[in-house]
Amino acid sequence: MEIKIGNILKNVVILVIFSLFISKINSEVVKPQPADPNALVLAFMSPYYDPEYTQYSGAAEYAISQFNETFKTKYSKTIRLHTFIDTNDVIDSLDLVTMPVNGIVGPAYSGTSSTACLIFGAFAVPSISFYATGASLSNSGSYPYFQRVMPDDRLQVQAILSLLKKNGWTRVSCVHTNEDYGNGGADQLVQQSNAQGITVNTNQAIDPLDGSFVPPQSDYDIVFDNLAAAKARVIVLYALFPPDCLEIWKQAKAKGFLGEGFTWIVTDGCAELTGGTDQDLVGILATFPSYGLGTQKYIDFERTIVNDYNNNSGNAFYKGASFSYDATIAMLMGLEAVLEKGGDPWDGDQVKTELRNLKFNGVTGTVAFDKDTGDRLYGEFALLNLINSTKGSFDPIGKINPDTSEISLSIDILYSGPTYKVPSDYQVVVFDRTLNIVLGVITGVCVLIVIGIGSVIALQWRKFRYSSPLFCMFIIIGALMGLASVFTLLPTPTTPLCSGFPWLLGLGYVIVFGTLFTKTWRTWRLFSNARKFKIIRITNKFIITLVGGFVLLESVFMILWTTIDRPVPLAEPIFKAGEAQLQCTSDSEAWWYVFVFYKVFYILFGVFLAFKTRNVVDSLNESKPITLALYNLTFVMIVAIALGFILRDNPIAIIVIQTIAILLGFTVTVAVLFLPKVWMILSGQQHSIDSIGTSMDSMGRSNGNTTEAESTRGYTNKDYNNQSVGRSFSAHATGFKDVAPSNHPQLGIVYTGGDSFPRVGSSHTAASRSEAEINVSKDVLAKANKKNEEESGESSSKPTENNI
Repeated sequence: MEIKIGNILKNVVILVIFSLFISKINSEVVKPQPADPNALVLAFMSPYYDPEYTQYSGAAEYAISQFNETFKTKYSKTIRLHTFIDTNDVIDSLDLVTMPVNGIVGPAYSGTSSTACLIFGAFAVPSISFYATGASLSNSGSYPYFQRVMPDDRLQVQAILSLLKKNGWTRVSCVHTNEDYGNGGADQLVQQSNAQGITVNTNQAIDPLDGSFVPPQSDYDIVFDNLAAAKARVIVLYALFPPDCLEIWKQAKAKGFLGEGFTWIVTDGCAELTGGTDQDLVGILATFPSYGLGTQKYIDFERTIVNDYNNNSGNAFYKGASFSYDATIAMLMGLEAVLEKGGDPWDGDQVKTELRNLKFNGVTGTVAFDKDTGDRLYGEFALLNLINSTKGSFDPIGKINPDTSEISLSIDILYSGPTYKVPSDYQVVVFDRTLNIVLGVITGVCVLIVIGIGSVIALQWRKFRYSSPLFCMFIIIGALMGLASVFTLLPTPTTPLCSGFPWLLGLGYVIVFGTLFTKTWRTWRLFSNARKFKIIRITNKFIITLVGGFVLLESVFMILWTTIDRPVPLAEPIFKAGEAQLQCTSDSEAWWYVFVFYKVFYILFGVFLAFKTRNVVDSLNESKPITLALYNLTFVMIVAIALGFILRDNPIAIIVIQTIAILLGFTVTVAVLFLPKVWMILSGQQHSIDSIGTSMDSMGRSNGNTTEAESTRGYTNKDYNNQSVGRSFSAHATGFKDVAPSNHPQLGIVYTGGDSFPRVGSSHTAASRSEAEINVSKDVLAKANKKNEEESGESSSKPTENNI
């Protein structure tokens, strides 16, 4: 209540001051004449009971001591410093202008300046504030004689926004003390944030501490309830003094708003903090106008102030002393410039003109004033970090240029936690552990199914001879890699997991479908050439090379991706306001698009092969299972991609969709390719095919031993190595009753899959005939013999292993 009454009285006084200003314009206010024309009087105005007061006023005295001799010998002037106990804005200000004084160093703070500088302006007394940052003070109509060496709130907000943008934060909350400094800073933050696409999701005010006055607990409860409702994580605190910040942080700790996941950024009002000894305060950030840290001038100045003007404050140094010193130096240089030109140092207009023409290198850097508003030019901010709770004060870790948004760091930023990892500006929620366990169990079952099928293929490879068991195992391995990618989705994302997911999924996909379509392509090429009475040899080595090429291409893409734009876990916003979840993210989404859509090539190629091999003998014909696998894969991809775009802000749904898509894509593909034959084997419906098994290795290749009986029958073990094929024949095929089987070079009578190759004189069931019978007439055979005789003299036409 005391503060609210004070604000009402202050508004009444402002009206009175405005009347004085109008009367001054009408020449009704006469500026008092100096008592001693040979003395120049400066006033220093700052709250006397502030712990920083001794150093602030001491810095002004130190500045005057460096000019006294020059003024005395060159201009016959002495300089006196009148220090005022800043207790009442209006009365103190009226006392100063009626003394009179040549200029005023101060007032220190925005609240006092907003009242006092109206009076100073009415009496044409120039002032230079060393700590006021309020944006309203830039109004040259209300404050025509006001200057400041402290950059204003506008620049400080630009520095804060530079830090927000550097960390990728787009949401921020604001808490401020309910007075001129806090209100003005919060208004600037809201205005500039909106202009730069950053949302201030809540703006909360709390009355400042004032002597024994402490805001009621209910006021703090309202502030933090609203912060909780906004899911605030990055909070800018515009508080008047360090005690205000300490009280707010005390409440924040009780409400759970301190520690990892929360980032507090305070402004210059609390940057002078010396009592931050609570370990939970480690990681708090602050911005403060650059005060010359690291320069020799600053080092010498700090040593002088601490040793000679410290008033038993130990080794503590208050940064505002640097600005108090530069403000005093600027006022003295302005007076000296007036005297140098033979002007009147008691003429406020002359002094103001010279002040705004100044440019010098002070302790706080280059000092100059805007000619219209008197604001500090060349403002640069120090970025401070509370690192050592034992020390209890901020340490400088870098600089921010608010005009260019450039940030240079001397060490990494330590955030609350403490952690060096940049926290999110959203409330990060974790994935549902129960759901992840369920998905993991389902994936585990699918892995066991695939391993079981692979085990049957490995143990019963002879019964998969015509399906190329080596490449069947490649498909199993690829499917297991694809299924393994699910296990990188379920834990809390980390950088290795984020990189591992596309690697496992991409290579698994390429191995499965690259192998399937390549061996199917071999079947198509061999049979299409057989119809032209040509023999070609496509070896396993060649097929492995093709599959290896697909894997190499995928690996090159993944290396480029994970090197140039590696996926990393970032907290991305979700459909719930103010919430985010860790998700694997690259700077450019183009990588994901390329990763998904170039694999459509495999689907199109698979459709083509399924069509081309539709009439191949059943033992070698995989067009039906390929068609089913492609149908399943296409359906899964279309549905998954569509739902992924629709639900992209719901990561839990995305993970479920990805998991289901991967499980269906790989498990169903393996099932439709191998499960029917595996079931027949396990149920005893298919017996071992061992007519030539003892002479072949696990890849279906001949061991090179050809028996006399086999040679007499017109073929060798080499004809069964699954590397060359023409047409298959039955002893009962029409037109072959009088013709013995032959390894005729044009007919290429070689078999690649399914049941045992049919021999002359052997008995065949209807099933075996349906798999292999192709009618070949004697005319066809005669035609082939004639063509062979015509081409026998041309060595280039002879089929060799290189005719691939």
